Amino acid sequence: MQLDWSLITALVERWRPETHTFHLPTGEATITLEDVQVLYGQRVDRRAVALPQYIRSMMRGQYLDMMGQYTGYTPQGGAVQRGGSRVALSAIRDHMAFLHPDITDKMEDLHVERYTRLALLLLFRGILFPNTSGSLVSMRFLHHLQQLDDLPLYNWGAAVLAYPYRSMCRASMLFQVDIHGFLPLLQVLAWQRIMPLQPPLPPLASGEAYSFLPLASRWVLRRGNYRETDAHHNLPLVRDVLDMLVAGQVADGPTTYSSDPAKCSVDAAAHPHIKRQLDNDDPDSVPERQGM
Repeated sequence: MQLDWSLITALVERWRPETHTFHLPTGEATITLEDVQVLYGQRVDRRAVALPQYIRSMMRGQYLDMMGQYTGYTPQGGAVQRGGSRVALSAIRDHMAFLHPDITDKMEDLHVERYTRLALLLLFRGILFPNTSGSLVSMRFLHHLQQLDDLPLYNWGAAVLAYPYRSMCRASMLFQVDIHGFLPLLQVLAWQRIMPLQPPLPPLASGEAYSFLPLASRWVLRRGNYRETDAHHNLPLVRDVLDMLVAGQVADGPTTYSSDPAKCSVDAAAHPHIKRQLDNDDPDSVPERQGM
């Protein structure tokens, strides 16, 4: 997915770290766990994604031993950087390319699991938890990859959401220039909620329907569809659009994810977790604050 940095920049300019909300002419709006779940299908409950202290205090040799144990690959030389806890993504890709021809359905589970952990390290740093360097991944992630069957037991949605939250706060306070995190979440959220910024979706073929969940697929899979719209990579225009927003042009969470088919394509009744959140959501409890 190609990121529209003008759109992201304009949103970050309106982010206020004191309230963790975007300040818009129509009121305050924010990103919620519900957005992470409905847009991208990430879990927003279960175990917290946290590192025990002994993992944080490990030395270079211990990280390399853990890497070798769980992936069968021990980085050498310049592939290990930043105090010994991070390894270059290029080194992992090269090793995976070397292994790829041998990965078949007849391969032992041990080797398939090791290859899977390497692929997940690329996914974590390259997509879900990218940093400003973009070329290094922390071997600390291996703590959560020891038992692959336990991956669904973690609250990955909250972890994915926390990254851009922290980055937007630091950027808005001028502590950093670049912003990182799972930025497709921010971009798709703006498309889903801010009507004047929505790129047109191409007409569906006869008998075809948009995927039910996650909702982001209807935007992400229509590649190139956004390039012809005026707002693409046009920061002044995006700023003007946000400045001139009026009531009714920003959809709030309860409206967008309502169980009412006339209001949204998401059937909350079919998804108990979403329904519980909607049932407990009192729109009058926080005036003029919208889940964006």
